[in-house]
Amino acid sequence: MRSIRRRLIVSLLAGSALLIAGTGFYVERLLGERVTEEFDATLESRARALVSLAEQEDGQIEFDYAPEFMPEFEREERPEYFQLWLEVPSGKGPVLYRSSRLQEDLPRVAVRDRPAFRPVALPDGRDGRLVQFSFTPRPPDPEDDEDDGGSPAAQTGTPLRITLVMARGRERLDELIASMRWLIFLAGGSATLLAAAFIWRAIIAELRPLEAIAAQVEALDAEKLDSRITLDRPPVELAPVLDQLNALLDRLQSSFDRERRFTGNVAHELRTPIAELRSLSEVATKWPDDRESNERFFADVSDIAGHMEGVVTDLLLLARCHAGVERVEKVPISLKQVIQQVWSKLAPSATDGHPRMNINIPDELVTHSDPGKLSILLSNVLGNAVCYAKPDSEIECVARREGAGFRLEVKNECDSLEAEDLDRLTEPFWRKDEARSSSEHAGLGLSVVAALASLLGIELELRQEPAGFFMVSLSGNLSGS
Repeated sequence: MRSIRRRLIVSLLAGSALLIAGTGFYVERLLGERVTEEFDATLESRARALVSLAEQEDGQIEFDYAPEFMPEFEREERPEYFQLWLEVPSGKGPVLYRSSRLQEDLPRVAVRDRPAFRPVALPDGRDGRLVQFSFTPRPPDPEDDEDDGGSPAAQTGTPLRITLVMARGRERLDELIASMRWLIFLAGGSATLLAAAFIWRAIIAELRPLEAIAAQVEALDAEKLDSRITLDRPPVELAPVLDQLNALLDRLQSSFDRERRFTGNVAHELRTPIAELRSLSEVATKWPDDRESNERFFADVSDIAGHMEGVVTDLLLLARCHAGVERVEKVPISLKQVIQQVWSKLAPSATDGHPRMNINIPDELVTHSDPGKLSILLSNVLGNAVCYAKPDSEIECVARREGAGFRLEVKNECDSLEAEDLDRLTEPFWRKDEARSSSEHAGLGLSVVAALASLLGIELELRQEPAGFFMVSLSGNLSGS
């Protein structure tokens, strides 16, 4: 199983190690170049000191080198070396002077106007660096001639140029670079270990809220759906997760509550007719020869069986719609015609004292739908209006075109509903009357309406208007749209 903690630690630690290593290599190279530049600067400075010892007069070169003042060229251990050549147009000129410890020529590079540096293998086998440049020896100092009682020397002829090559061992340079390299390595290693410890502690601390959420979720079960997941000062990134988890718990709690109510309501709806059938059977067995009573008995049995059959039929229809297995065969249907057909079946029950129906639907409103299922849907909508409308009130059934579709509204005057009632109107077996004193309806009408509307692609809206009117609104597409 993949671990976010492990992947974060490995990724961050690898990234930190690469960053520290890259920085270390860059610093080591940069410092090595700077130290080498300082070494070369010192090497050039010493070479310039030798330049000051050379003079030329009347085409002659004098080199006032005193070994006792420059012991670095005379010592037996780790000596330094230098060599002077006279430059001639034809190429390599004669050697003018070399240090006493130098038995062979030092390597030369192409003559440049500025000093040239390069690594070199010294005559004694050590690694070193050399500097080479050309210079013109200075003429004698006139003050020296005056002190001797002479006159200033006159410089004649073309000035001569000399090539100087000086080399020295790079032991101290290599030791310094090595010490810096080890220091950088130790610093990088220490920084990596500190970064690993910091990353570990930071990730462990930042993932604690996830562990707290996991522990709270693990403690949930069907009996604790009223609990909610909470965190003290939740991170911004986890706030949406908490909101969605708690919203899911709200939905689960609502679903479980609906299932419990559904189970209780089904039991109640079936218990009442079953009790009635049992009571009728007991009465019938006591007076088996009473023909008139038996006829009433069978009539009541038929009514009860019809009611139970209607409940079971609606439940099966709901189950098929929710499972997505209910077939739909759509054909063009006139809204006005189907409404009139449905109302013709309901009108006999709306006798004196019952609400009146006002149908206002244009003839040209034709939709593409399943005739049977649309009739069931509208029958439940109008039947609900007839059942719950106030006596002697008027039910309005109005339809109109809206863009490429239609909007059908059925409005009836009734007792006001609360906001929470509207959310539960399509819940199977729900009734405003919790005592369920009336057995005329089972409370499945609007549940069937909602299921069929979703199946037929019709948008259903239920709302309570301030004037005490309850409205069912159905919106769908017209035929050919």
